[in-house]
Amino acid sequence: MKTRTETILLVSKFLALLGGIGYSILCGSQLLTLVASFINPDWAKRTYEADLNIFRIRDYSIVFYVYAMCLTIAVSALKTLIWYVVFVLLSKLKLQTPFSMEVEKKLERIAYLLLGVWISSIFWKTYIYYLLKETGIQLGTNNSGDEYLFIAGIIYIISQVFKRGIEIQEENQLTV
Repeated sequence: MKTRTETILLVSKFLALLGGIGYSILCGSQLLTLVASFINPDWAKRTYEADLNIFRIRDYSIVFYVYAMCLTIAVSALKTLIWYVVFVLLSKLKLQTPFSMEVEKKLERIAYLLLGVWISSIFWKTYIYYLLKETGIQLGTNNSGDEYLFIAGIIYIISQVFKRGIEIQEENQLTV
């Protein structure tokens, strides 16, 4: 019989897999939109999750357009990678010995990836400022990005707690 914790981890693993698949589809769609916009711009405007505001930028400047699309694709790719690492973490997590170096490294990696999303949001805010200043085109910010820094900090702290747990576990094994 499975414990409640095992059931929650199994459901979380499934949700992480769904999140990873969803963001990988989004990232692929954005990449397809970028490539297709150079071949057939009208068709690219009708692709999945195409942002029509970004296409207004394309009419003004290809460089601004490519930069906007690259930032958007980078954020989607980072989020895909985060969900993949979470899925792998949940797959390798053993409740009998949760304090392992592998779990600690995965938690630390998730924190660094979240930090990357936060840095990308800073680039996006800077881009929006210069875009408005240069072209008069105003794009909305999807979010402030500060929540990614906050979550990255929390997960990094948890990874350090895991690291300390590993040290204590190793000390206990040596004393026994």
